Amino acid sequence: MNIILTFLLALIPAAFPFKQLPAQVGQSKENLSVSIDDLRNAPIEVVLDGRSLSLSAYPWRDFMPSIGLPAPDGSPMMVVLKVATTDKKPFPSGVRMDRAWVLFGEQLWEASQFRGRVKSPPYDKDGWINCGDSPVCEATARDGPKWGPGVFVDVVVRLTDKEGRLFLLRAPKQYVKRTD
Repeated sequence: MNIILTFLLALIPAAFPFKQLPAQVGQSKENLSVSIDDLRNAPIEVVLDGRSLSLSAYPWRDFMPSIGLPAPDGSPMMVVLKVATTDKKPFPSGVRMDRAWVLFGEQLWEASQFRGRVKSPPYDKDGWINCGDSPVCEATARDGPKWGPGVFVDVVVRLTDKEGRLFLLRAPKQYVKRTD
């Protein structure tokens, strides 16, 4: 009986491999693949260097005519990402925003190129945003899918601290607006 039990215990890890979840708070892998479930379970608030941070997002699609032509199909999705300290004090030093995801049902848009609205230098050649020393770190991702308008999406950003640790931050149920 003990031989059979020992044999079964040895087979359990092979039959049911343990999966290390990516993007756990403080994990430091640079090229990290993240599942939709990991993104949906990201926290809505994180603490970095004693500062509590939260994300707000403004996703929209533009249907304004350009050069006198109507835009019946509209532009691809754009999203403004704002990570702010809850106490309105400056961001922890060395924090950057380097990736964002927008989730719509089981569909996913991943963005790593941003336009920033922070103090200089706002971004480096790789597209990430240095959050600087203001209480808000803001960036815009463009050229997304044509979901909506009038639908809800979840938005997630990845922050990296000065030690290279990664943090996911989520803004659930963001309404995709339409501009005309």
